[in-house]
Amino acid sequence: MIELRLSGDRSVLANADILVMPAFAEANGPHFADAELLEAVRQGGRFASALRRDAVFKARPGQLSALLVSAENEPAVLSVGLGPRDTLSANTLRDVLMEAAIFLKGRGRCVVALDGLGLDIGSVIRAAAEACLLGGHSRADKSTIVDLLTIDASSAERGFEIGKAAGKAANWVRELVEMPASDLVPEHLAKVIATRARELGIGVEIWDEVELARRGFGATRAVGRGSVNKPLVLRFNPDRPKAQLGLAGKGVTFDSGGINLKRNPQEIVWMKADMAAAVAVAGAIFAAVELGFDPDVTAILPLAENMPGSHALRPGDVVTHPDGRRTEVTDTDSEGRLVLADAVAYLAGSGVGAIIDVGTLTDGGGVGPLLWGCWTTSKVLAEELTEAGETAGEPGWRLPLRPEYGRLIESKVADIANAPLSVPDSGQLAATYLSTFAGKTPWVHIDNGSSAYLDQGFAPWPVGATGSPTRALLQLLLSRAQVEK
Repeated sequence: MIELRLSGDRSVLANADILVMPAFAEANGPHFADAELLEAVRQGGRFASALRRDAVFKARPGQLSALLVSAENEPAVLSVGLGPRDTLSANTLRDVLMEAAIFLKGRGRCVVALDGLGLDIGSVIRAAAEACLLGGHSRADKSTIVDLLTIDASSAERGFEIGKAAGKAANWVRELVEMPASDLVPEHLAKVIATRARELGIGVEIWDEVELARRGFGATRAVGRGSVNKPLVLRFNPDRPKAQLGLAGKGVTFDSGGINLKRNPQEIVWMKADMAAAVAVAGAIFAAVELGFDPDVTAILPLAENMPGSHALRPGDVVTHPDGRRTEVTDTDSEGRLVLADAVAYLAGSGVGAIIDVGTLTDGGGVGPLLWGCWTTSKVLAEELTEAGETAGEPGWRLPLRPEYGRLIESKVADIANAPLSVPDSGQLAATYLSTFAGKTPWVHIDNGSSAYLDQGFAPWPVGATGSPTRALLQLLLSRAQVEK
């Protein structure tokens, strides 16, 4: 576990085991960003010279030098590559320091030198705090104390608080996503989220099957029908039915595919992660409240377990949503869009100003693990969201929503089908389907299927849960709250 502190006092170096020194790639070799600090700890010339003699270290982004062993009573120095000075951004710094934080886990007291980078110090400290928490996250008992050192600490306090809140929220999401599905059934997940909400003073309701039937959540009930663990819905801020923003998050705690059972063992083995969107939405709201904001938002989190069984949803069944529209289920493994359709229809009917729904529906939207994809009926809302993602270091991109594709999910027995029969399914068709439930309310669908859980590591991220898009959603809430002030 990481204990993170912000310091403006170089005396913290007296007890440090390792001093982390960012270095730029320059024409004549690597150069420390804050060379003055090394002089202050009597290591300047000696370590600068040793750095240049490391033939492998070129200060490429994320590259770590050999650990330079110090004299007695002086910290060892670990240099971290930043790349060229003119290409450095807060997002690059975050990724670079995540690599360092992974290395530093369990290595005692560390100081990260953050002066001389040429960036706004608040952004630097925010990125560094997130990086240390995300990269240093571990369930092991080994503790690491990290001081973020800058002479301008007083100006960086808010950035430090935001970075800590964002990193903490993302790690909370990662821990839940990594839990075995047998331990995190819908009822347990609902209790975990509701307990945290109540601790923060956020109003929350849990709707059982009877309440779901009363409110018209026919798809959510149908998706969870094959499991002994019954579906539930969490509603945040029930006293704000017409909030400025409505959020929805898919919370399928395990997705077997239902009757259309998944065939790929490499895919089904991590289907415990199919609730990543629901906890990302919750985590973003929690972090915003912890930072002292009261975002004008309500949220609907449908939770279910998609299992085969004698009572399971069947291909060809028809389900009804809160707005009265009906869906023909052509594929029970396209269940995420079914539960989100319930949530989107409910939010649109309640009168929220805009809707963002999030779900691990496909792997196609993000084009690799670094991006989530989104589709929208509102260019303005999508730009606001993607800008927030870029600021937060959790970027996404907008894909075109073409109404012509609606003909591929037409139904003869209902208003619409949940998946096509004549062509392969895609994130595009999932978004086309969901867009019909938003009505005239500005709407964005985020598909985080490619970014929420990595079955192969992609530096700086290891295999497993990433928390995506918790930090992007948090930044959206913060930006909106600050504009309102």
